[in-house]
Amino acid sequence: MERFKKNMTQQEVSKATGISYSMLSKYERNVAKPKEDNLKMLAEFYGITVEELTEDNR
Repeated sequence: MERFKKNMTQQEVSKATGISYSMLSKYERNVAKPKEDNLKMLAEFYGITVEELTEDNR
């Protein structure tokens, strides 16, 4: 998971991206699927492509 590779907490990613902590938690637990704009934002934040980000969750 990219967040762990960056050694960041969900709170830190939330603050940096503007995506709520609760939504990040749901994404990571596969309870909710990110909208396209959030996928793009997270991929850009982590410095990877959307494809790489979604492959990480498989």
